[in-house]
Amino acid sequence: MNSGTSDSAEHILTDERWIRAAVAGGLWAAVEIIIGSFLHNLRIPFAGSILSAFAVMLMISFHRLWPLRGLIWRAGLICALMKSVSPSALILGPMIGIMSEALLLELSLRIFGFNRTGYITGGILGVGSALVHKVVSILILYGTDIIEVYLNIYRFAVKQVGMPDADPWLVVIALVGVYFLVGIAAAVTGISIPLNNQVLLPGKEDVVNGYSGSPFIVSARSFSLTLLSLHLVSLPLLIFIILKTGLPTGAIAVMAWAALVYLKYPGVFRRFRKPVLWVQFLIIILIAAFFWERDCNFILCFSYEGFNAGLTMTLRALVVIMAFSAIGYELRNPVVRLFLEKRGLRNLYLAITVAFSALPYMVAQIPDAGKLIRHPGTAIAGALTSARIWLAHFERNNDGSGSSSISEN
Repeated sequence: MNSGTSDSAEHILTDERWIRAAVAGGLWAAVEIIIGSFLHNLRIPFAGSILSAFAVMLMISFHRLWPLRGLIWRAGLICALMKSVSPSALILGPMIGIMSEALLLELSLRIFGFNRTGYITGGILGVGSALVHKVVSILILYGTDIIEVYLNIYRFAVKQVGMPDADPWLVVIALVGVYFLVGIAAAVTGISIPLNNQVLLPGKEDVVNGYSGSPFIVSARSFSLTLLSLHLVSLPLLIFIILKTGLPTGAIAVMAWAALVYLKYPGVFRRFRKPVLWVQFLIIILIAAFFWERDCNFILCFSYEGFNAGLTMTLRALVVIMAFSAIGYELRNPVVRLFLEKRGLRNLYLAITVAFSALPYMVAQIPDAGKLIRHPGTAIAGALTSARIWLAHFERNNDGSGSSSISEN
């Protein structure tokens, strides 16, 4: 009897910070799903930056509602891990982006305090991290050769408008300034959102319990820690082969490895069925071919070296996409759950379960993406009300004494 009680207690989440972070992280994931899908379908540029702005608004609002130390980084961690079980082929980039935003916002609040200065500084850092993340992602995907291509495009552009001596850093400063202003605007919006919004829609109390299981239970799939280690080694090794042995040898090595990846993870190659990806690669190759030469006496100069560099960058991108997709698949290994539990991270695992339980309700209550973008303050205020309702429902139904808890079963 005592043993059964002890085992049950081991599967109860009682930490207030993790409970509220689970609700906040679940809502963050819901916004990522709705806004992310909307931006993806419309192919709107700077989608990651727009998502970062919404994340800043949401997390600042939640922190004002529940001003707990460590709430934001926990919510970011939960949202990132929820992203890891999404059907998307590439998950590591978005996961890193989400965690960067959460950590920078949390750091700002630790340094400046829970006040306007902390929130606004955190907003600037959070939104600005999207720019840094984008630059780093491009460098990882295509290598440092892409920098020279961009610089040559810039030189060509300023030459055409009669400003050949314009400093390239002016563009960088202008871009950073835009992100700076967007970060301030997102933070101010989050600060101004009312926290006492009690306007409810009919049926809002009917909590949707569409998911009650663990996101890590995927027994129908087969995983391998050996393959995970192999992919982690293959990624830098293949890039090294491409750069050091030349394009023909690198292409043969990549094709052989891609065949092995396809046999194990055929779903990885769904991303390559999208024409937009190949159009992007073609544009990279053509830009490299015609903008590789720094000094050219004609409007455009074709460069065989640039063409080869474009093909090399594309081959590198193929390796990164396939490797990250395969690594992302293996990271869904149920061993992750056991690792978390055995390393004293039981609260994290249970909090993710809470977040997945809340996700269907959060998605159902959030307005459509168009309204969310046009009226973010009103939409997030309503989402905060939904979060409080779900949390009250959770506390009421999981422990009659008022202590928040959740069972794994």
